[in-house]
Amino acid sequence: MSDFLLMLPTLNEEEALKALGPEIPGWMDVVVVDGGSTDGTRKIAESLGYAFLTQEFGKGKGCGVRSGMKYFLSRDYKYLGMIDTDYTCVPSELERMLAAMQSDGFDLVLGARDRRKQRELLGRFSLFINASTSGLTSFAYGMHLPDIQTSYWLFSRRAVEALYPRLVASGFEIEYDMVFNSWREGLHIGTLPVTIRKRLGESKFTNYLRLKQIYHGLRYVNKSLLIMLTGKRSNGKL
Repeated sequence: MSDFLLMLPTLNEEEALKALGPEIPGWMDVVVVDGGSTDGTRKIAESLGYAFLTQEFGKGKGCGVRSGMKYFLSRDYKYLGMIDTDYTCVPSELERMLAAMQSDGFDLVLGARDRRKQRELLGRFSLFINASTSGLTSFAYGMHLPDIQTSYWLFSRRAVEALYPRLVASGFEIEYDMVFNSWREGLHIGTLPVTIRKRLGESKFTNYLRLKQIYHGLRYVNKSLLIMLTGKRSNGKL
């Protein structure tokens, strides 16, 4: 068994998963965490030799991420990678992220996607929301976090052990939940430039959900400020 598990959250990603599979390095173990696909996602996953897990806790990406973390902790893996399964991510980028984690002692590494490519592929509105919420979060936490809605995540086992019991998000706000609790737990967070490319298949991220991201971003910043006012994080330090 590898010491690295790659989590692929899915919801009707048959086309993208089929294209992404051959690009995933063979030394990674892979688990597909599915949110109720009605297409051939499961068939493709099993044909590629991946573990297939139907997510717990309810509907939404956050429930899938939490289910994948639970699966990870039930085994002896050291590292957990996660990328979107829509083909926007290049799996080999996780190798650079892992090298940075090991050399610099990070607990968590986030991929930072080029903003010009985000504007080109995702649109100005999506970029505006990501840039503004990332800027607010960076200011509130005193960190450089240029892309908190990134589709590239790498966790050490220590990070997953610290985060999993605290995560409550069910939907796309899971990114804020993970960053907030990483800050709260005093985890060492790194960022690394990564590639973004055009997705395959239909996006699940509507303009309504993008607007909700602003709300969730402000909500988590407010929670952070309240913690600062009390003078404590969960680890007793600011």
